[in-house]
Amino acid sequence: MDAIVIGAGVAGLAAARELQLGGRDAIVLEARDRIGGRVHTLRPRGWPVPVEAGAEFVHGRSKVLLPLAREAREVRGGHYSGALERQDDLWASVMEKLEKLPSARERTVAEALRSLRWRLRTTADERRLAADFLEGFNAARLDRASVKAIAQQLRASAEIEGDRISRIPRGYDVVPHRLARGLRIELRTRVRLVRWSRSGVQVVTDDRRWEGRRAIVTLPLGVLQAGAVRFEPRLPGWKSSAISALAMGPVVKVALLFDRPHWPDDLAFLHAHGQPVPTFWRTLPSRAPALVGWAASRNADALRGKNAVDAALRSLSAVLKKRVHPVGALAFDWQEDELSRGAYSWVPVRSMKAQRALAKRVGPLHFAGEATDFDGACGTVHGAIATGIRAAREVSARR
Repeated sequence: MDAIVIGAGVAGLAAARELQLGGRDAIVLEARDRIGGRVHTLRPRGWPVPVEAGAEFVHGRSKVLLPLAREAREVRGGHYSGALERQDDLWASVMEKLEKLPSARERTVAEALRSLRWRLRTTADERRLAADFLEGFNAARLDRASVKAIAQQLRASAEIEGDRISRIPRGYDVVPHRLARGLRIELRTRVRLVRWSRSGVQVVTDDRRWEGRRAIVTLPLGVLQAGAVRFEPRLPGWKSSAISALAMGPVVKVALLFDRPHWPDDLAFLHAHGQPVPTFWRTLPSRAPALVGWAASRNADALRGKNAVDAALRSLSAVLKKRVHPVGALAFDWQEDELSRGAYSWVPVRSMKAQRALAKRVGPLHFAGEATDFDGACGTVHGAIATGIRAAREVSARR
């Protein structure tokens, strides 16, 4: 066996596919009963649209993702405030000014947003919306997050027209299923131990041992941090330090289905500043009477142990100034998922080098997954795919 790929998220599938295309022999081991990892599409009975428990949007025009998501259709519509006022101009102004977020020296995002330079350039409404966006989109604590890392991500997004967002009407799971075609994948196979040496690797699951020349580890950062998989010998100190240095962002998503729309017909996004669930969006391009609520970082933490659906309905009712009652509701808390332990990674201040260290090979062990991206695409599906391809090429180059 040339390579054992641990994890059937999009990074692991992309790695195995790249190996297969290069004539290498690989197997993918996945603890879940499905492929996709944090791409998880549900099709509940009675819902007119697929429900995305995890990744939902195609951001920009990524060369590695678009060929796999060819049905993606751009989301078009207005950005509304919590007062139900359309604020497209304000949103556009914030996005433009964030391209010049003060990032010449390393500090936290919160410190950069308090800087005189930023305050002179922005209005109070722009500062509020910018802070809400940066925390919600990145699932990051702004008082800990690296402004240099955020600035790098904003630049990387601009390079692929990341402000153009699309959804896949059939469901995002078409992407992992396309990646998985023809691959050898073992589901319900939880890896417990990885033994490694110069001669190769031995991967131990609950009921079997798998041996190969190399392994590609695509476990989510939260799983690595929890020590859910043991390594013998232990990973070197620099690798363990890299794992500890990065952070996993919590996200709670709530999908709501109504019997009819309760919002303006041209609404795409609703920004409900100060509400427990502060962001909602429609499932465009579908016109179904459905909304998705999003709470990340501190807002997600505040929902721990609470009813997320109730919180979303309270938030939405406060904005609409009337009680709304769904005919269907689903909630997802990625922090509670033991096989992900968070939604996606973010970079604390002075920790950018940790991404590159996390991606670095250790003997026959290679690493992939969105947290190993160091080009500004961590936390994205296209970033995860790119890291899988990179790790596979590393394996092929060492044979």
